Amino acid sequence: MTPRIALGCALLATLSACSKAPPAPPARPPEVTVFTVAAGATELSTDIVSEVRAFREVELRPRVSGLVTHIDFSPGQKVKEGDRLFRIDPRVFEESVINARANLAEAEANLVRVQQDISRYEPLLPDNAIPRQVYDQAVAQEKQLRAVVTSRRAGVATAELERGYAEVRSPITGRIGLQRVEVGALASAGQTVLATVSTLDPVAVYFNVSERDYLAFARRQQEARAAGRAPADRAIQLLLPDGSLHPHPGSIDFADRAIASGTGTLALRAIFPNPDQLLRPGMNARVRVVYDVAQDALLVPQRAVTELLGKYFLSVVGEGDKVEQRPVMPGPRVGDRWLIESGLKPGDRVIVDGLQSVRPGMVVLTRPLEG
Repeated sequence: MTPRIALGCALLATLSACSKAPPAPPARPPEVTVFTVAAGATELSTDIVSEVRAFREVELRPRVSGLVTHIDFSPGQKVKEGDRLFRIDPRVFEESVINARANLAEAEANLVRVQQDISRYEPLLPDNAIPRQVYDQAVAQEKQLRAVVTSRRAGVATAELERGYAEVRSPITGRIGLQRVEVGALASAGQTVLATVSTLDPVAVYFNVSERDYLAFARRQQEARAAGRAPADRAIQLLLPDGSLHPHPGSIDFADRAIASGTGTLALRAIFPNPDQLLRPGMNARVRVVYDVAQDALLVPQRAVTELLGKYFLSVVGEGDKVEQRPVMPGPRVGDRWLIESGLKPGDRVIVDGLQSVRPGMVVLTRPLEG
């Protein structure tokens, strides 16, 4: 081999050695967020759409017909029971009172005259100074006039009552809405709605539960009693439209006697204190009903649960930080978490975030779920 050929071979060997890549470092295990399961007592509740209504709401209608002459309130103001709100032209009713009193006075005068006649006739009877028939007719006339006087007195009371009805007063203490009529309008007895008064403390909240939920609630109550636990009380909470919690808990005071055939739901009503009058009739809210307290409950974030063909699974980090998929049986949801009834034990580390990058048997790095 010539020196030139030997030099070329040496260069080729050097270039070949330089072209070999260094060995790759081992792949870093994927990192996942885990939630460590702990057992504890948990209230089981459900949120149900509801409507706030006034506990008492009264439409003001006049009991007599006439022209509205005065409106004695400002729309939206608080009113007390007995406050005068509307006045109807009273002149017709005052004339009726005068006529009724005049008729009563006439009847009373006739009664007095007949009574005087009887007093004169009675001493003359033993001597037959007057016919017995005259005396009997006077006695009968007195009874008749007594009935007339009673009727006329009732007429006076009716006329005075109708005159009083010309002033429409609030039947309850609450807040009044906008008037439905203006001064000068003709109001018809029992027909025209003048305004509406509502009580705002407390308020009534109406909601419906399905047959299925009703049965679930009832059975959990029965199970609690059978296990010697006190059933959950009937205190409930109210979630406002902005997601905040009404500071005053309420209680269910009414359950309908039957399931509605058209909707398959049971109507319920709850009463909530409203001292600040924050709640208003017509407001849409949600009631949170606590129907049981689960002892030693195991809760996991809902996003950790996966469903496949009607079965539920959790990915758990086991020994050696290896991932295993575990079938579980979920129970009711509690807020943003899920009660796991079987397939899980305290201390298990459940993968919450990073599920897409792992599979059973993989080794992973873990970081705890914050909050």
